[in-house]
Amino acid sequence: MKAFLEKYNGLKYLLYFFIAYMIGFMLLENHHSSRMIITDSWIDSYIPFNEYFVIPYILWFVFMVLGFAYFVFIDQVGIKRTYFYLFLGMSLSLLIYALIPTGQNLRVQLYNDNIFQCLVSFIYSVDSSTNVCPSIHVYNSVMMCISLLKSYRIQQHTWLCLLIIVLAILICMSTVMIKQHAFMDIVWALVLVYVIYYIGKWKYDY
Repeated sequence: MKAFLEKYNGLKYLLYFFIAYMIGFMLLENHHSSRMIITDSWIDSYIPFNEYFVIPYILWFVFMVLGFAYFVFIDQVGIKRTYFYLFLGMSLSLLIYALIPTGQNLRVQLYNDNIFQCLVSFIYSVDSSTNVCPSIHVYNSVMMCISLLKSYRIQQHTWLCLLIIVLAILICMSTVMIKQHAFMDIVWALVLVYVIYYIGKWKYDY
């Protein structure tokens, strides 16, 4: 085990961060603020609910696991860039949640008529409609997409690049299509992407 962790040193830091992040996230989930800002806007009324988008929403977890695994075990050259993008953005998101509590009132009533609605109901039950802006689902998807597309090995496969881009777009769309996030949660996630991307480009030439 020791030799394995020494060979794949990046895995250790990923586990440390994941544990610290989950502790911070759960503390915020259990803290209810009386000064919550609701992020709903008139734009959300034009976005229809579609339970089938729960599939790309769930695929976010697969995307993250495979993305991190790729950099830990295959392309270790890009691991610092990926950790910078993801760790910094997720940490800043938690800080924003703590300083500026947000929530949304967009969730729809579900009758669990099909497996997709059942999955959405499950997501609603385990993930509250608070701590929503910026959307970590969106931020992580875009940043993982960017980091993967910067990988030389992935750049050699056009079909894989297109698949990564399409998946990232579908995941971002899914957050508002299943009413887990408001439109403004996506907007501010993209603002955070822009800021951290250019900090990385300026500071570390990522």
